[in-house]
Amino acid sequence: MVRTENREDYPNLSDEEFANFRAITTTGMGKGKLYRSSSPVSPEISRNLYADRAAAATGVKTFINLADNEQVMRGYEGFAASYYCPQAIIPLNLGMDFTADEFRSGLANGLRFIATHEAPYLVHCIEGKDRAGFVSAVLECLMGTTADEVIADYMVTFYNYYGVKPGTEQYDVVARSNVCKTLAVAFGTEDILEADLKAAAEAYVLGLSLSAEEIAQIRTNLGE
Repeated sequence: MVRTENREDYPNLSDEEFANFRAITTTGMGKGKLYRSSSPVSPEISRNLYADRAAAATGVKTFINLADNEQVMRGYEGFAASYYCPQAIIPLNLGMDFTADEFRSGLANGLRFIATHEAPYLVHCIEGKDRAGFVSAVLECLMGTTADEVIADYMVTFYNYYGVKPGTEQYDVVARSNVCKTLAVAFGTEDILEADLKAAAEAYVLGLSLSAEEIAQIRTNLGE
């Protein structure tokens, strides 16, 4: 799969789609409560200004930054002038190994941030693809989203970046090797299509050391 970082190479995408910015509107999720995107502050893939404008337009109040630590985040050019800057932000600096203790403890901190801060929320990494895709999927499952919906939302990213369309062999291969595989490993199930994902996500989050009360608060904050 090949992509560029030039806006003009994506004439069929809106600015929000170019930034991989979207609301998560799957079953169980409150309208306008949770968004995901590429980074609104890192210029690494040239989408930050589009993502920051989209976040401002939707009134995002709380940001879960999976990619950066505090120093790196605040060191980006233009950070102080961004919409992002004065909002509630938790910089988690998570790696790509979703099974690592550091990832699990950092994710727990991010989930607690959601429990204790106000919606709307935006989950992002750099591309909004892998780390943000995994965390968004966990939250969707926690809210009762179906496996088919989780997969479809995850795969929108691969259309936005690479033009991968539903119904193609490439789409199925990417879905199986990414979101289906990572959630199956995280939840300890053979096949997410056959699992009770709401219960599996709750067990996973409890295993991160969150309490039942914190999980209930997350569901309240993300729900209708």
